[in-house]
Amino acid sequence: MTDPEPIDPSQLRPGPIRHHSLRPDLLEQIQAIYELLGPFLGTTLEQFEIGFMRDATPEQEIAVWCAIVAAWISYHEQFLGDEIQPEAVEKKLIAALIFISTGVEDVEALGVPVDVGHKLLACYYGRSEE
Repeated sequence: MTDPEPIDPSQLRPGPIRHHSLRPDLLEQIQAIYELLGPFLGTTLEQFEIGFMRDATPEQEIAVWCAIVAAWISYHEQFLGDEIQPEAVEKKLIAALIFISTGVEDVEALGVPVDVGHKLLACYYGRSEE
């Protein structure tokens, strides 16, 4: 098996908008996700919504983000006493959860301390911290 070719991130471009509008229930879910995580995403609500409009199946992408939010809430409830951390820490937690949502389970690759990675994995998969 050959190694994949590196991609220059500056050459990436957004895909086309595939859905010129989204159902009201989907927009409500997107807004709820954004209300919790938006301050740490570096994007506006409109830009966040447009990202879902580019997805072939926005319902599935919203479901992934709902799982990320559920894990984020669970982690804060179980391990942080519901306290929001400094912005840089929250951004790393969310990035780690995004990696986990793509199937990454190597805690050393999540960009957070290993013990935090184990806790985030447990929260994402809804299991007790191992």
